[in-house]
Amino acid sequence: MELPNKLGMSQFADGGLLATKPYVSSAAYIDRMSDYCKGCAYDKKQRLGDAACPFNALYWDFYQRNAAKLKNNPRIGMAYRQLEKMPASEQFAIRDHAQALRARLKDL
Repeated sequence: MELPNKLGMSQFADGGLLATKPYVSSAAYIDRMSDYCKGCAYDKKQRLGDAACPFNALYWDFYQRNAAKLKNNPRIGMAYRQLEKMPASEQFAIRDHAQALRARLKDL
């Protein structure tokens, strides 16, 4: 049961059958829960730009792309409330930045 649960959480691959929310993380969470950010060249507080941690744009882009399915999930409502506070221009920039990041994942 451990493998299916982890796979379901990590990739939301099961559509929410085993986990009630996808397990996605921004740089802030990764920094709090690990030491992976220690000495990293990226700025964990930035969402956009060359110095911004890629996890931030990818995190917000995930929620943007999956809003139809996830927005009404009470366990992740806070993420959508934060996203709604962002100017539309920043939301579009995040989507573009995340797309560019995914295109060059091997170079990050």
